[in-house]
Amino acid sequence: MIEKDAKRAIALGYFDGVHRGHQALMQRAVQRAGETGAISSVFTFDTHPDTVITGNPVPLITSEARRRDEIRELGGVDEVIFARFNDELRNMEWRDFIDEVLAGQFHACWVITGENNRFGYRGQGTPERLQEECARLGIGCDIVESVKIDGIVVSSTYIRQQIAAGNMERAAEFLGHPYTIAGVVLHGRRVGRTLGYRTVNLALPREMQEPPFGVYVSRVIVDGTPHAAVTNIGVHPTFGSGDAACIEPHILGFDGDLYGKYIRVELLHFLRPEQRFADSEVLKTAIAADIAQAKDWFEKNKM
Repeated sequence: MIEKDAKRAIALGYFDGVHRGHQALMQRAVQRAGETGAISSVFTFDTHPDTVITGNPVPLITSEARRRDEIRELGGVDEVIFARFNDELRNMEWRDFIDEVLAGQFHACWVITGENNRFGYRGQGTPERLQEECARLGIGCDIVESVKIDGIVVSSTYIRQQIAAGNMERAAEFLGHPYTIAGVVLHGRRVGRTLGYRTVNLALPREMQEPPFGVYVSRVIVDGTPHAAVTNIGVHPTFGSGDAACIEPHILGFDGDLYGKYIRVELLHFLRPEQRFADSEVLKTAIAADIAQAKDWFEKNKM
């Protein structure tokens, strides 16, 4: 159990999707914690500040339920602090946020943030002001340069754009890992079983950035073991109308019962848009073609 009054090396940001830029911040926090005998921490918010400020929900790259685990798994930090982004924090002056929250409440001995991060009332807290105030308080401070790929700054905004366009490889390049949807396997309509292609079913988290409806080469992680799969995301246009969007992986060569299990689905490559087929026989032919393409993809990519 982590001591409440322990000193902390804190990485500051929202950390949605835990992309390569976030990972650079957390690596520095782990480094500074090791140098100072502190706890390595991430300080973030339960809700995206822009969602509260603008009233328009910002789509997330990671589901709310998985954010803490993903931050810890990909960042290697000791703890994740989720602060409630309420009116008090929204209207807090930048200096008070450093003095009262980071230094006072959480005993920061080092603060790490990105060169483009803004905080405090109306975003008036800048990296330069953070450095100056930390120096006054005797706290270490690192401003980490933005990570760039092909001259493009790694950002959640850019990654969301790639996911929305179905560019899963590009999104993975900037994330440093595949775009992943996780959840508990639900009972579906059992249509796949009647077609000879059993699927598992997950709900699409409403808060996440929605990828295009269609078929994806994918990988399903069950109890830590990866399985090649073909995944359909959509609303069953051939058999139903008005269905809620769901995720349906068909795991290649797998025949086990996964109902009630927690799994992760990594979307690796977009194969084709969701289609409405004339009948089940035409659909079966299309699924067979999807599986053949997926196997070819895995063979070419050695995954």
